[in-house]
Amino acid sequence: MSPKARNLLVVGAVLILLGVLAFALQPGEPKAVCTSENGPTSGFVDAEQDCPISQESWNEIADYRSSPKPFRIAGLVLVVAGVGTLVAAGLSARRSRTTE
Repeated sequence: MSPKARNLLVVGAVLILLGVLAFALQPGEPKAVCTSENGPTSGFVDAEQDCPISQESWNEIADYRSSPKPFRIAGLVLVVAGVGTLVAAGLSARRSRTTE
């Protein structure tokens, strides 16, 4: 295997690793905050805590769900770039083997 192909393999593996790490680093959804007994609610109930969710808490959760996830977008781009680099490494290695 040529040094160029070996370097491409290493770069591709690192890109895929960074992409997977970016997915893992995406912050999670905010926790639901329950309201007091007579406080205003959002109309939604938290199934884990079995209590009504406050309007402010629901607005935060809805904003998180509807906003783009930059770490996941970056992770996807890195994984696709890593796979492309691995394909290029394979083609480079195959080409150098046939020309020898």
